[in-house]
Formats: sequence, C-alpha cells, structure tokens
Amino acid sequence: MKNLCLLFIFVALAACGGGDNSPTASFSALSVLGNGDGIARGVASNGNEALLYSPQIAVVVQSANEAQSNAMTDVNASDFPVTSVNGFARTRSGTLSSDGIVFNVTAVEDTRVTNAGMIFFELPSGNNDISMVTGDPYSNTPTGSHTYSGLQTTTASNAIAPGATGSFNMTADFSNKTFAYVGSSAGVAVTGSGVLDVSNGRYATSDLSVTSGGAAYGGTMHGLLHGSGATSTTGIFHTSGSSPAYTGAFVGGR
Repeated sequence: MKNLCLLFIFVALAACGGGDNSPTASFSALSVLGNGDGIARGVASNGNEALLYSPQIAVVVQSANEAQSNAMTDVNASDFPVTSVNGFARTRSGTLSSDGIVFNVTAVEDTRVTNAGMIFFELPSGNNDISMVTGDPYSNTPTGSHTYSGLQTTTASNAIAPGATGSFNMTADFSNKTFAYVGSSAGVAVTGSGVLDVSNGRYATSDLSVTSGGAAYGGTMHGLLHGSGATSTTGIFHTSGSSPAYTGAFVGGR
C-alpha cells in the first residue's frame, strides 16, 4: 500500500502542474466500490484538474492530501517515447520509479487534442491498474450544444490498462445543462447521460450502461471539460459491483 500511495502522490500532483514551483492540490473521492477501488478528483491551485481510478482510493486520497508540502517532479506524456500510432491514437510507453519500485507507464493521446490526455500505471498482479485523465483549466463557458469525439479505452477487471482503444461521441448542451455519451471499444459499449455542471466544467452520472456480448452492467462516470471555451473533455468510468467488470477512460475534443 505504501508504494501505491507514493505513486499516486507523485503522479497526481505532477499531473496537476509539477516542477520546482509546483502548485498545491486537493483531492476528494468521488466513488468507492466494495473492493476499495474508486474514482478521485484532484484540483490544483492553478486550476488544472485530474480524475483518477485507483485501488484503495480512500487511503490514497488521504495520503495525497497529507503530502502537500512534498516537492514533486513533472510527469508528462511527452516524457515517454512513442511506441505506436493508430489513426488519431498515439501511444507512449515507459517506466516510472517510486520508492525503489519500477512501474510500467502507458500514455494514450488523441493527436487532435493538445490540452488533455490519459495515462495508465501498471500495478502488481491482483490489482486493477491506475487510470488517470488530466487537462488544462476550464474557462469561458460556451453556449448552445456541442459535440465532442475522441478515444475511449476499456480494461477488463485485473487486466493491464489501457486495454482496448475505441471511440466515443458526446453531446454537451450548455444551455440546458445536460450531456449524452456513447462510446465503444473492442465490443464494450458505453452509454450514459446526465447533468452538466457548466459553472465548474464537470459532469457525472451513476446511471451508466455498459454492455459486452450478452452481459450488461450498470456503472458510474465522471468527466471534466478543459480549456477556454471547453475545447476538450476527459473522463473516467467503471461498472458497478464490489469488483468492477470494466474500467475505462476517454479523451476528445470538439
């Protein structure tokens, strides 16, 4: 658990703007499953935000909030070499060392989006991997309805993230404050809709539908909007239950 906490702190704070003048960041748990996995949000003093899916989410959030005085080093997708390009999906791979433990890291970028991305950290066998999305601060709320498209990943329980990569479309109605999401990756279909928090650039639903083959699951999704005019979006989701059948992440733009 110690290594997992240190990795979370190292990465989450850095993703919210690390370096010698690293801003402080506060973290809160948004969902907790029966096995202790869940989603957390990190908000930095410079306005950057991140969402993260991790095992033992309550403990890592507490540890991250208690480590505000620690100096962190920047961790960016560009730190890792490009290992594959498939359409708009560019994958980078490398390693990260935390407290003497080396973790495999995979970053997935949508080449059409410049201010947001996804990054994944492989954990020891028996744990679901850490999935994180992050992006620039949200400002200048647009009006009307806008459609976002981009990359969706889905990872089966205890498999190596990011799993399969597919695509999604999301409509965000800033006037009526609603959103509707439809995505698919490797036969895993994800649909959901709910309330759009236009003041803070966030959205969520606990009524997500995830289907794979003949199996159907409920689920939870949390999303963020990024950039001036909400030019991009990221999010994290998981199926319901004590141990989720699938977790996933997405990044895209309009």
